[in-house]
Amino acid sequence: MKMNFAAYTIIVICLFATACKTKSKIGSSAKAMPEQPFVPVSIISLYDKPLDTIKRHITGQKWQLWYSVGGITGNDRHSFTDMYYTLTKDGKLITEKGGETSIKPYKWEMTRDIYTGDSTYVITGVVQWKVDGIYDDTLRLADNYMDGYGYALTRVK
Repeated sequence: MKMNFAAYTIIVICLFATACKTKSKIGSSAKAMPEQPFVPVSIISLYDKPLDTIKRHITGQKWQLWYSVGGITGNDRHSFTDMYYTLTKDGKLITEKGGETSIKPYKWEMTRDIYTGDSTYVITGVVQWKVDGIYDDTLRLADNYMDGYGYALTRVK
């Protein structure tokens, strides 16, 4: 019995030592890996993601607004042909409409989602948009208040 216990102990110690050495090699090689470039995705829900994930998918890019739907009836629809938004990484909302450009500050705030009651991040300042996600390459935003509108935007290439 003592022989089996001793053999078992030696095997456990060897496995533990090997695992510790392997872990340190993995950790050191992971630090040396270059940062991967961001590749836009065509389908991702964002309302339940951390703020850095939301920002990575929508900021620093120009988006064209195509339509909004909502209002008191829920069916009020507005179409847009020449409206663009850019959320800069330094907190500026650039709006382009008909050749005119305006720049306003915006912030990210954690608030209660009026639709689900859960906590979510919204863009505040000029607007109060909840970022729903990107579905079939369409960015979906929604006003985070009653009788608000939902918005459909696509990335400008």
